[in-house]
Amino acid sequence: MPQPNEGKTTSATISRDISAADLEVAMSAQRDPGLLRQLVELSRSAFGFYASHFPYTINYPWVSERIGELPEGSHVLDIGAGVSPVPLFLARRGIVVDCVDNSKHIRALPATANWNEWGFFDYSALHPNLSSHHCDITEFAPSAKFDAIYSIASLAHMPRRIREKTLSFCREWLHAKGLLLLAIDVIPSTDFIWNRSEGVEVEPPIQHGTIDDVANQLERLGFRIDECRVMRSVYKSRTDLLFIVCGGEGSGYTTRQLN
Repeated sequence: MPQPNEGKTTSATISRDISAADLEVAMSAQRDPGLLRQLVELSRSAFGFYASHFPYTINYPWVSERIGELPEGSHVLDIGAGVSPVPLFLARRGIVVDCVDNSKHIRALPATANWNEWGFFDYSALHPNLSSHHCDITEFAPSAKFDAIYSIASLAHMPRRIREKTLSFCREWLHAKGLLLLAIDVIPSTDFIWNRSEGVEVEPPIQHGTIDDVANQLERLGFRIDECRVMRSVYKSRTDLLFIVCGGEGSGYTTRQLN
């Protein structure tokens, strides 16, 4: 159902909007093309564009499908929200979302032609179920525990010590049976976590860590890893993609799938 603050955004032409040709490629690979189409329409309506970075045609639907199945009133955390349709998609399903991002780029509507998916945006301007926090995730103080936490392409941009601290907080902030979803960029044809942020190296790959380093920490924290899958050779992507789904209790690291 349309919300009071929706549709009052922008008519700007955003250069970062995904092309028709790339969107056609993405649609042909979708298990549920309707979900991606909905996310594209929602993003263009709210911000004037859907990010042209092709992996977002994969990881936005991946998170939206899983978190969107939670019951109305569920409380969710988005780590490194940026400018994304996912929080709004969830809010319109009755889910309450806290969005945390410490970006130096402040985005305020109406959008301008140089917008992209990077930046801090105050989602409360779009829906009453959304709130935004402009701070480092390690400085965030939630008011209650979450039913789910997700992060889309943000953990790789953190130094390893911050990433590990963040995952420790995730264990603390989640309900015992809460859901954790992580979409993480990986250096192509390796198991090293992507180590660049806005073109700058965060730290050397050996220091930044590997897929196993992330999985092993999650197990030590007591998460049950239900899925740990790597997608290789992604169309028009500089990175491979890692998808991790964690339950709240117990151990059980599944065999990694290489696609």
